[in-house]
Amino acid sequence: MIHFNPSRILIPVDFSETSLLAIKHGAFIAQFTKADLSLLHVVNIPYISQDLFLPTVNLEDQSNMERKAMQKLLELCQDIKNEYGVNTESIIKVGSPNREICDVAKEVKASLIIMGTHGYSPIQEILIGSTALKVITNAPCPTMAMSSTASHKGYNNILMPFDTTATSRHKVNFTLEFAKKFNATVHSVALLDDEDDRGAMEVILKQVDDLAKEKGVKTTSEILSNVKNRATATVTAAEQKGADLLVIMTDQDAELSGLFLGPYSQQILHLSKVPVIAIRPADLYADPDGSLLPGTSGS
Repeated sequence: MIHFNPSRILIPVDFSETSLLAIKHGAFIAQFTKADLSLLHVVNIPYISQDLFLPTVNLEDQSNMERKAMQKLLELCQDIKNEYGVNTESIIKVGSPNREICDVAKEVKASLIIMGTHGYSPIQEILIGSTALKVITNAPCPTMAMSSTASHKGYNNILMPFDTTATSRHKVNFTLEFAKKFNATVHSVALLDDEDDRGAMEVILKQVDDLAKEKGVKTTSEILSNVKNRATATVTAAEQKGADLLVIMTDQDAELSGLFLGPYSQQILHLSKVPVIAIRPADLYADPDGSLLPGTSGS
Protein backbone atom coordinates (compact mmCIF):
# COMPACT_ATOMS: atom_id res chain seq x y z
CA MET A 1 0.00 0.00 0.00
CA ILE A 2 1.40 3.41 -1.00
CA HIS A 3 1.04 6.09 1.67
CA PHE A 4 1.65 9.83 1.92
CA ASN A 5 3.83 10.33 4.97
CA PRO A 6 6.89 12.23 3.75
CA SER A 7 9.96 12.42 5.94
CA ARG A 8 12.30 13.66 3.19
CA ILE A 9 11.50 15.36 -0.10
CA LEU A 10 14.04 15.37 -2.91
CA ILE A 11 14.04 18.30 -5.36
CA PRO A 12 16.32 18.15 -8.42
CA VAL A 13 17.48 21.70 -9.16
CA ASP A 14 18.98 22.89 -12.43
CA PHE A 15 18.11 26.52 -11.63
CA SER A 16 15.51 26.63 -14.41
CA GLU A 17 12.15 28.32 -13.88
CA THR A 18 10.34 25.05 -13.24
CA SER A 19 12.92 23.72 -10.79
CA LEU A 20 12.65 26.92 -8.74
CA LEU A 21 8.86 26.51 -8.80
CA ALA A 22 9.33 22.92 -7.62
CA ILE A 23 11.25 24.27 -4.63
CA LYS A 24 8.24 26.40 -3.63
CA HIS A 25 5.93 23.39 -3.80
CA GLY A 26 8.42 21.21 -1.94
CA ALA A 27 9.06 23.73 0.81
CA PHE A 28 5.32 24.28 1.28
CA ILE A 29 4.66 20.55 1.61
CA ALA A 30 7.65 20.09 3.92
CA GLN A 31 6.43 22.90 6.15
CA PHE A 32 3.04 21.20 6.58
CA THR A 33 4.39 17.68 7.03
CA LYS A 34 7.56 18.54 9.00
CA ALA A 35 9.63 16.80 6.34
CA ASP A 36 13.23 17.64 5.47
CA LEU A 37 14.31 18.78 2.01
CA SER A 38 17.23 17.63 -0.11
CA LEU A 39 18.19 19.90 -3.01
CA LEU A 40 20.12 18.01 -5.69
CA HIS A 41 22.04 19.48 -8.60
CA VAL A 42 23.52 17.13 -11.16
CA VAL A 43 26.45 18.42 -13.17
CA ASN A 44 25.58 16.86 -16.51
CA ILE A 45 29.13 16.46 -17.83
CA PRO A 46 28.27 13.86 -20.52
CA TYR A 47 25.81 16.29 -22.13
CA ILE A 48 28.12 19.29 -21.89
CA SER A 49 31.08 17.37 -23.29
CA GLN A 50 29.12 16.35 -26.39
CA ASP A 51 28.19 19.92 -27.31
CA LEU A 52 30.09 20.72 -30.50
CA PHE A 53 30.24 24.39 -29.59
CA LEU A 54 32.07 23.81 -26.32
CA PRO A 55 35.50 22.37 -25.64
CA THR A 56 35.80 19.12 -23.74
CA VAL A 57 35.19 19.70 -20.05
CA ASN A 58 38.33 19.16 -17.97
CA LEU A 59 38.63 18.45 -14.27
CA GLU A 60 39.26 22.10 -13.41
CA ASP A 61 36.13 23.19 -15.30
CA GLN A 62 34.12 20.45 -13.61
CA SER A 63 35.33 21.45 -10.15
CA ASN A 64 34.47 25.05 -10.89
CA MET A 65 30.97 24.04 -11.98
CA GLU A 66 30.49 22.04 -8.80
CA ARG A 67 31.65 24.94 -6.60
CA LYS A 68 29.33 27.43 -8.30
CA ALA A 69 26.39 25.04 -8.14
CA MET A 70 26.99 24.32 -4.46
CA GLN A 71 27.12 28.03 -3.68
CA LYS A 72 23.78 28.56 -5.43
CA LEU A 73 22.25 25.59 -3.61
CA LEU A 74 23.46 26.88 -0.24
CA GLU A 75 21.87 30.25 -0.97
CA LEU A 76 18.59 28.52 -1.86
CA CYS A 77 18.78 26.46 1.34
CA GLN A 78 19.16 29.61 3.42
CA ASP A 79 16.22 31.26 1.64
CA ILE A 80 14.05 28.19 2.32
CA LYS A 81 15.02 28.11 5.98
CA ASN A 82 14.28 31.82 6.36
CA GLU A 83 10.88 31.66 4.62
CA TYR A 84 9.59 28.21 5.58
CA GLY A 85 11.67 27.11 8.58
CA VAL A 86 12.44 23.80 6.87
CA ASN A 87 15.67 21.82 7.30
CA THR A 88 17.38 21.61 3.92
CA GLU A 89 20.54 19.95 2.67
CA SER A 90 22.49 20.46 -0.58
CA ILE A 91 23.78 17.61 -2.73
CA ILE A 92 25.98 17.80 -5.83
CA LYS A 93 26.44 14.84 -8.16
CA VAL A 94 28.14 14.40 -11.52
CA GLY A 95 26.66 12.19 -14.22
CA SER A 96 23.37 11.40 -15.93
CA PRO A 97 20.61 13.44 -14.23
CA ASN A 98 17.87 10.81 -14.32
CA ARG A 99 20.17 8.10 -12.95
CA GLU A 100 21.62 10.32 -10.23
CA ILE A 101 18.20 11.58 -9.17
CA CYS A 102 16.89 8.04 -8.70
CA ASP A 103 20.08 6.89 -6.95
CA VAL A 104 20.05 9.84 -4.55
CA ALA A 105 16.35 9.28 -3.85
CA LYS A 106 17.28 5.80 -2.66
CA GLU A 107 20.31 7.04 -0.69
CA VAL A 108 18.39 9.68 1.26
CA LYS A 109 15.25 7.50 1.51
CA ALA A 110 13.11 10.15 -0.16
CA SER A 111 9.36 9.78 0.25
CA LEU A 112 8.57 12.16 -2.61
CA ILE A 113 10.42 13.70 -5.55
CA ILE A 114 9.30 17.10 -6.83
CA MET A 115 10.64 18.33 -10.16
CA GLY A 116 9.91 20.31 -13.31
CA THR A 117 9.02 18.60 -16.55
CA HIS A 118 11.88 20.29 -18.42
CA GLY A 119 15.49 20.90 -17.60
CA TYR A 120 19.08 19.73 -17.85
CA SER A 121 19.18 20.68 -21.53
CA PRO A 122 18.81 23.97 -23.43
CA ILE A 123 16.66 22.10 -25.94
CA GLN A 124 13.02 21.72 -24.90
CA GLU A 125 11.52 18.39 -25.95
CA ILE A 126 8.24 18.36 -27.89
CA LEU A 127 6.30 16.80 -25.01
CA ILE A 128 8.09 16.66 -21.69
CA GLY A 129 11.70 16.29 -20.76
CA SER A 130 13.25 12.85 -21.03
CA THR A 131 14.82 13.30 -17.59
CA ALA A 132 11.38 13.71 -15.98
CA LEU A 133 10.04 10.72 -17.90
CA LYS A 134 12.85 8.45 -16.79
CA VAL A 135 12.70 9.62 -13.18
CA ILE A 136 8.95 9.07 -12.92
CA THR A 137 9.21 5.52 -14.21
CA ASN A 138 12.31 4.53 -12.22
CA ALA A 139 12.07 6.45 -8.95
CA PRO A 140 11.69 4.53 -5.67
CA CYS A 141 8.87 6.85 -4.58
CA PRO A 142 6.03 8.93 -6.08
CA THR A 143 7.03 11.95 -8.18
CA MET A 144 5.34 15.33 -8.43
CA ALA A 145 6.04 16.93 -11.81
CA MET A 146 5.01 20.35 -13.07
CA SER A 147 5.43 22.77 -15.93
CA SER A 148 6.10 26.49 -15.59
CA THR A 149 2.33 27.13 -15.71
CA ALA A 150 1.74 25.24 -12.43
CA SER A 151 1.73 28.24 -10.12
CA HIS A 152 1.82 27.50 -6.42
CA LYS A 153 -1.41 28.29 -4.57
CA GLY A 154 -1.79 25.35 -2.22
CA TYR A 155 -3.87 22.19 -2.59
CA ASN A 156 -7.61 22.57 -2.10
CA ASN A 157 -9.08 20.38 -4.82
CA ILE A 158 -7.46 17.14 -5.97
CA LEU A 159 -8.59 15.21 -9.03
CA MET A 160 -8.19 11.42 -8.90
CA PRO A 161 -9.12 9.69 -12.19
CA PHE A 162 -10.03 6.02 -12.41
CA ASP A 163 -10.18 3.48 -15.20
CA THR A 164 -10.67 -0.28 -15.29
CA THR A 165 -6.99 -1.25 -15.07
CA ALA A 166 -5.88 -3.40 -12.15
CA THR A 167 -3.53 -0.76 -10.74
CA SER A 168 -5.84 2.26 -10.97
CA ARG A 169 -6.69 2.06 -7.24
CA HIS A 170 -3.09 1.92 -6.01
CA LYS A 171 -3.15 5.71 -5.62
CA VAL A 172 -6.21 5.89 -3.36
CA ASN A 173 -4.63 5.79 0.11
CA PHE A 174 -1.83 8.17 -0.91
CA THR A 175 -4.32 10.66 -2.36
CA LEU A 176 -6.70 10.59 0.59
CA GLU A 177 -3.84 11.00 3.06
CA PHE A 178 -2.47 13.92 1.05
CA ALA A 179 -5.94 15.52 1.01
CA LYS A 180 -6.33 14.97 4.76
CA LYS A 181 -3.07 16.80 5.45
CA PHE A 182 -4.12 19.86 3.43
CA ASN A 183 -7.86 19.73 4.17
CA ALA A 184 -8.53 19.30 0.45
CA THR A 185 -11.52 17.84 -1.38
CA VAL A 186 -10.86 14.80 -3.57
CA HIS A 187 -12.82 14.59 -6.81
CA SER A 188 -12.99 10.98 -8.02
CA VAL A 189 -13.70 10.73 -11.74
CA ALA A 190 -14.27 7.43 -13.55
CA LEU A 191 -13.46 7.46 -17.25
CA LEU A 192 -15.67 5.10 -19.28
CA ASP A 193 -15.36 4.21 -22.94
CA ASP A 194 -17.57 1.14 -22.49
CA GLU A 195 -20.89 1.26 -20.62
CA ASP A 196 -20.46 -2.40 -19.68
CA ASP A 197 -17.92 -1.22 -17.07
CA ARG A 198 -20.30 1.21 -15.34
CA GLY A 199 -21.33 -1.23 -12.60
CA ALA A 200 -17.71 -2.01 -11.68
CA MET A 201 -16.82 1.70 -11.61
CA GLU A 202 -19.80 2.49 -9.38
CA VAL A 203 -18.54 -0.11 -6.90
CA ILE A 204 -15.02 1.34 -6.96
CA LEU A 205 -16.24 4.91 -6.45
CA LYS A 206 -18.45 3.79 -3.55
CA GLN A 207 -15.46 2.09 -1.91
CA VAL A 208 -13.38 5.24 -2.34
CA ASP A 209 -16.13 7.39 -0.82
CA ASP A 210 -16.48 5.02 2.14
CA LEU A 211 -12.74 5.02 2.80
CA ALA A 212 -12.66 8.81 2.50
CA LYS A 213 -15.38 9.11 5.15
CA GLU A 214 -13.35 6.87 7.47
CA LYS A 215 -10.35 9.16 7.00
CA GLY A 216 -12.41 12.35 7.33
CA VAL A 217 -11.78 13.50 3.76
CA LYS A 218 -14.36 15.33 1.65
CA THR A 219 -15.06 13.71 -1.73
CA THR A 220 -17.18 13.99 -4.83
CA SER A 221 -17.72 11.24 -7.44
CA GLU A 222 -18.58 11.34 -11.11
CA ILE A 223 -18.66 8.90 -14.03
CA LEU A 224 -17.79 10.28 -17.47
CA SER A 225 -19.23 8.23 -20.34
CA ASN A 226 -18.17 7.81 -23.97
CA VAL A 227 -14.65 8.97 -23.24
CA LYS A 228 -12.59 8.98 -26.44
CA ASN A 229 -9.35 10.38 -25.06
CA ARG A 230 -8.78 9.70 -21.35
CA ALA A 231 -6.03 12.29 -21.03
CA THR A 232 -7.97 15.24 -22.43
CA ALA A 233 -11.06 14.14 -20.48
CA THR A 234 -9.00 14.07 -17.28
CA VAL A 235 -7.49 17.52 -17.83
CA THR A 236 -10.90 18.97 -18.75
CA ALA A 237 -12.42 17.49 -15.59
CA ALA A 238 -9.59 18.97 -13.54
CA GLU A 239 -10.28 22.41 -14.96
CA GLN A 240 -14.03 22.09 -14.35
CA LYS A 241 -13.47 21.02 -10.74
CA GLY A 242 -10.96 23.81 -10.14
CA ALA A 243 -8.35 21.20 -9.26
CA ASP A 244 -4.92 22.39 -8.21
CA LEU A 245 -3.42 18.88 -8.18
CA LEU A 246 -3.81 15.68 -10.21
CA VAL A 247 -2.85 12.23 -8.93
CA ILE A 248 -2.41 9.53 -11.57
CA MET A 249 -0.88 6.11 -11.99
CA THR A 250 1.88 5.50 -14.48
CA ASP A 251 1.18 2.88 -17.13
CA GLN A 252 2.52 -0.43 -15.84
CA ASP A 253 2.52 -2.11 -19.25
CA ALA A 254 4.65 0.69 -20.66
CA GLU A 255 7.12 0.47 -17.76
CA LEU A 256 7.51 -3.28 -18.02
CA SER A 257 8.04 -3.09 -21.78
CA GLY A 258 10.92 -0.66 -21.31
CA LEU A 259 9.07 2.47 -22.45
CA PHE A 260 9.22 5.54 -20.24
CA LEU A 261 5.49 6.21 -19.91
CA GLY A 262 2.37 5.25 -21.79
CA PRO A 263 0.52 7.82 -23.91
CA TYR A 264 -2.04 8.62 -21.19
CA SER A 265 0.54 9.63 -18.59
CA GLN A 266 2.63 11.54 -21.10
CA GLN A 267 -0.37 13.51 -22.33
CA ILE A 268 -1.47 14.34 -18.79
CA LEU A 269 1.97 15.66 -17.89
CA HIS A 270 2.08 17.67 -21.10
CA LEU A 271 -1.45 19.10 -20.94
CA SER A 272 -1.94 19.72 -17.22
CA LYS A 273 -1.67 23.28 -15.99
CA VAL A 274 -1.42 22.06 -12.39
CA PRO A 275 1.11 19.76 -10.70
CA VAL A 276 0.73 16.05 -11.35
CA ILE A 277 1.74 13.35 -8.87
CA ALA A 278 2.60 10.18 -10.75
CA ILE A 279 2.57 6.95 -8.75
CA ARG A 280 4.00 3.68 -9.97
CA PRO A 281 2.11 0.43 -9.26
CA ALA A 282 2.79 -0.83 -5.75
CA ASP A 283 4.69 -3.92 -6.88
CA LEU A 284 7.18 -1.76 -8.78
CA TYR A 285 8.11 -0.06 -5.50
CA ALA A 286 8.82 -3.53 -4.09
CA ASP A 287 6.10 -2.88 -1.51
CA PRO A 288 5.42 -5.97 0.61
CA ASP A 289 1.85 -4.81 1.25
CA GLY A 290 0.07 -5.01 -2.08
CA SER A 291 -3.45 -4.31 -0.81
CA LEU A 292 -5.42 -1.61 -2.58
CA LEU A 293 -8.59 -0.93 -0.68
CA PRO A 294 -10.09 -2.87 2.21
CA GLY A 295 -11.96 -5.89 0.89
CA THR A 296 -10.89 -5.48 -2.74
CA SER A 297 -8.65 -7.39 -5.06
CA GLY A 298 -6.31 -6.08 -7.68
CA SER A 299 -8.73 -6.69 -10.56
